[in-house]
Amino acid sequence: MGSELLYTLIRFGFLALLWLFVFAAIFVLRGDMFARSLSSRRVTKARRKAKSRRPRGGIGAEPHHLSVTGGPQAGASLPLGSSAIRVGRSAACSLVIDDSYASSQHARFYKSDGVWHVEDLGSTNGTFVDGERLTSPRQLAIGMEVRIGQTILELTR
Repeated sequence: MGSELLYTLIRFGFLALLWLFVFAAIFVLRGDMFARSLSSRRVTKARRKAKSRRPRGGIGAEPHHLSVTGGPQAGASLPLGSSAIRVGRSAACSLVIDDSYASSQHARFYKSDGVWHVEDLGSTNGTFVDGERLTSPRQLAIGMEVRIGQTILELTR
């Protein structure tokens, strides 16, 4: 009798723990879904405001920073030098982005003949410049948006 009672209590305890895990998982997923939708609205509004008051630089304008203007790390900036900049989730990248849609080695920014270019490094989800998917290296100007997953990068002065 005592062992049956103990066995039943253990079964109910395990069942309760299982349900707690299910509810915790649902709570986390629900929070992620609503947090992303709210932050994406804020980013879209901020991007529209920034575009309306920011003059775009021409191809000849000299950028000094690679700035994160949208996504989880908005506000981060990396000074440009003469060496190439790799962007991705890997710790080996010059600019590490915490974006689940980014590959470990996603894109490379490099300077050629005094002009900055971007190329996709065979990423799964692609790299987009001003809304167009990259199929080959592309020349960049100040203010052009480079999107990697949910992260938006721009060359700035």
